[in-house]
Amino acid sequence: MRKNIRYMLGLGTCSLWLFMVAPAFAQTVVNTNPETAVIRLASTNTAAKETAKPADKPEVPAGWFWLSSDDKYSKFIDLQSVVAMPRRSSAGNAYETDVQAWTKTEYSYEGAKETLAAYGLLEKIGDPSKLSYSTALLSMNPQTRQVWYMEEHFHEASGKVIWSNAHDVAYRNNDAKGKEINSQAFDASFYQAALDRAFRGAGETARAEAKDRWYDIFTKQTPDGIRYSIAADTTTMRMEKNNLIFWSWQETKDADGKVVDVKFLKMAMNLPEATLLVINGTHWAPQTGWQSLENELDGHYRMIPSTSEEYQMVTALRDYAKSHDAWVNRYKRLYAPKN
Repeated sequence: MRKNIRYMLGLGTCSLWLFMVAPAFAQTVVNTNPETAVIRLASTNTAAKETAKPADKPEVPAGWFWLSSDDKYSKFIDLQSVVAMPRRSSAGNAYETDVQAWTKTEYSYEGAKETLAAYGLLEKIGDPSKLSYSTALLSMNPQTRQVWYMEEHFHEASGKVIWSNAHDVAYRNNDAKGKEINSQAFDASFYQAALDRAFRGAGETARAEAKDRWYDIFTKQTPDGIRYSIAADTTTMRMEKNNLIFWSWQETKDADGKVVDVKFLKMAMNLPEATLLVINGTHWAPQTGWQSLENELDGHYRMIPSTSEEYQMVTALRDYAKSHDAWVNRYKRLYAPKN
């Protein structure tokens, strides 16, 4: 599953601000057409309806559309629950789009153990097999690709709730609490399916599964065989005024082809001015593992000279934005609140 890719790399350092993601992550089986799908009932949910007391379960939908499965998790969304509406931004001076949907995750024993440990609930709940599935109400902002978990409920197989959490409007208004969707996000398939349902023709799921999802924007090989490469994740690309915003992945490989350095970065490229801003990200090296780059970033754009090797990034991104105009501008043309 993609959320674990950065922990699976057996991957040294590069002075250039470069970055790529290999598109071959662990495989999942994915239903590719949430926009037109017929909702299917999950057998576990049907059994839960027959055996659970009404007070044991939150009011959540019964129809679940399957999205993906691997050896730890199976993910579902209730497409009939998807709604899109305008909401006043946290700043209060504009409106943004809010998409809400109910989701469901079923767990294997290892998936349940991993989840309970991540939530600090393993000691409290004890046996991971008690966690059969969870339901959650998600609030999503397509303009920022953020997701907020407004409600979460952990269930036994019978449907009985063994843990719940809910947030108020103040939590939703806190942008810092929103989780950004990128290739490392566990919630990516939920976000993609919800937007495909809310906005006909959005194509979020199709782009995520496309063979050309990862767009190469930089390659370099030194005389001694060191190779640097960068790819941009096209699912995250969006124009904000003159800036193309995207997540990228840089790999450095030694002469033997071993990955020795990785950077996973969110970037903004001012296309007319050929300037680049690294917004945030993480760095991996064998000696340190994954580390945040937050304290190393100065928040300034830097010029990419037209005579430099890095200028191929500018050319590649300009070409992509021009040839995929509708895609990179979908956030303001398709997803923005209608006046």
